Amino acid sequence: MGETRSRSFRFVLIDEAFGRGSDESTRYGLQLFQQLNLQLLIVTPLQKIHVIEPYVSAVGFVHNEDGSRSMLRNLTIEEYRAERLLRAG
Repeated sequence: MGETRSRSFRFVLIDEAFGRGSDESTRYGLQLFQQLNLQLLIVTPLQKIHVIEPYVSAVGFVHNEDGSRSMLRNLTIEEYRAERLLRAG
């Protein structure tokens, strides 16, 4: 309550920025972006998905099996978690 909504569009693209950093520094950055009310597009290998997951509402998987064309699969974070549980079980 009492929150003022901005009509501005605050978008940040992060391309593998978290790939080499520690999990702690990744969380710090994501919390800062959240506090600044920024919309994020994070491009990263799966190695950091466990850290990024609490901060996103959807994931897109890009796969290029034969090297000739890429395929994109979009999932809500809930769908991603459900599929991860099925693969683990």
